[in-house]
Amino acid sequence: MNETIRFVMINLENSKSDFNFKSYINKLVEKTKNNLKANDFKFYSTDDRTIKCSITINSFTFDISFTYVKFKTTSQLKVDISAEDYTHLDPNLHQLKTELKDLMLTDWKQCLWLQDIQAEKFSDSLYKDVHNVENALRRLINTILFYKLGGEWWEIYMPTKLVERYKDRDEQYKKRAVSFQNTHTSLMSIDTADLIQILKHKTYKVKKTNLFSDLNTNVSDIQKFQNIMNDIKIERKLDRHKDSLTLILEDLLEEDRDFWKDFFAPWFSCDLREFEGKWTAFCKDRNHVAHNKLIDFKLFLKYKKLMKELLELIEDADRKFNNHLHSEMDQYLTALETQSELDNNKHVLMNYEIESHSNRHIREQSGVEILKKEEIIGLFHAKISATFDDIYEKLYYRSDVDLNFKNPPLDHGEIAFDLTYPYFYHYISVNIEEPSIDNSPAGVSTVLLTLYKDDTKEHTFTITFTNGSAYFDNDKGTYLPINEDEIDTSELEKLKTEIYNYVEHVIPEIYENEVASFPCEQCNEYTINLSEDKEIGIGTCLACKHPNHVGKCMICGRAIDTQEDYLICSNCPKW
Repeated sequence: MNETIRFVMINLENSKSDFNFKSYINKLVEKTKNNLKANDFKFYSTDDRTIKCSITINSFTFDISFTYVKFKTTSQLKVDISAEDYTHLDPNLHQLKTELKDLMLTDWKQCLWLQDIQAEKFSDSLYKDVHNVENALRRLINTILFYKLGGEWWEIYMPTKLVERYKDRDEQYKKRAVSFQNTHTSLMSIDTADLIQILKHKTYKVKKTNLFSDLNTNVSDIQKFQNIMNDIKIERKLDRHKDSLTLILEDLLEEDRDFWKDFFAPWFSCDLREFEGKWTAFCKDRNHVAHNKLIDFKLFLKYKKLMKELLELIEDADRKFNNHLHSEMDQYLTALETQSELDNNKHVLMNYEIESHSNRHIREQSGVEILKKEEIIGLFHAKISATFDDIYEKLYYRSDVDLNFKNPPLDHGEIAFDLTYPYFYHYISVNIEEPSIDNSPAGVSTVLLTLYKDDTKEHTFTITFTNGSAYFDNDKGTYLPINEDEIDTSELEKLKTEIYNYVEHVIPEIYENEVASFPCEQCNEYTINLSEDKEIGIGTCLACKHPNHVGKCMICGRAIDTQEDYLICSNCPKW
């Protein structure tokens, strides 16, 4: 049986009187029994220095050991309370220890508390609640602000002082917990009291009409600002004007975002004042628990109640937000993408400028081009466009075919070029397949072009680009080339050749005077053959093969562009 409670009473108030240890303990235990309405008590071990007894309160039995020590100048009475199979959060033990302590303090000068397992159990239970409440609010803040403001809301919108305060701490935590070095953990390191500052935070923007705008007509304000700036420029001292200048600059601003009103109030069932009051009390209670201060039963219940109320408020807000988020997901995602795009434009532009500057620096020193992604795509597009310009020029004389360059983005499945031959329903298309862009130094990028003839896949042709690369020579202090950028378009020539051969051998050229000016009876297309040189008969539709009646010259018997008979062609003399 281990001691649960230990405390020591030091120095009797009346040290000169005779102290009867056994009689004192008998009276003390009897008073305790009566005051607590104990079921029973009994002594089972006594001597001159130590008395042991047991007391039963509401079916719980506690063992108490009293040890008296007398010195020349001081006296001490040590009290140990223990129990078996006891629930430490039960109030009976708390009543027993405080009753003994209060009764004894009438006779002793000091009480020194040495050990209290019950208080430790109180702390263990409360610290779990502290952890749940803190992390529930951290989670809610992160969830709402991530969806409303994007993943970098902490760095972009929070006060610089707050961000810098926790930057070093956050990095230290990540160094120790290696598995979480690549996660966003700013809110995990922030002090509990500062979480409320996020809920109360406001951001500001410059007024449309302000001191420096054309619409402003307040000459005195402009003059005051100019006087201050003149003084600062001449004397190079800002301190004497700090307050005045701050007031002027503050007047330039107006509220942009109120974090509580805009982001949190819709989900909380209380106002900011009530929540802040509860959170401030929680922070004080949390510090009491975290620093192992004594906790009695009343304080334990008080802390429990407050933390339960807070957790319910936060979890209710979290539940409302997530329900709303799920029901309005499309709207939220659209707003998020728009906001993220606005917030990230600056970062994208900055990264683009850094990359451009670096590549330009390498090019100037080594002569090597390192192209960015959009430059590589542009190069591929230019080569493909030039290839189909050549095809267009080559087949331009063919009035019987329709050529169409789609000028497409380099996306999988896009049609880059097609050729339609209406007479025999022949169709050629070139599709973009599996583009792969690698803009790293020496990176290899490819675009595949697939040739389809009458919807049948024939061949695939590859364009390859290898990016330039260089290295920095420390001895020479400059960049030196590793390889030049290079594009291989040899297969584009093969693509052109295959298209030319197909057009020449499979698609016979049809001249305008070789087809009738009236439509086919079957398909209603103007594709009726009038030529004797074709493998298909006169009057047969070149599109659907339907035979149509064509008139013949009465003299020479040649076909005439008409459906009537008994006419004379233009080559024969008229009667």
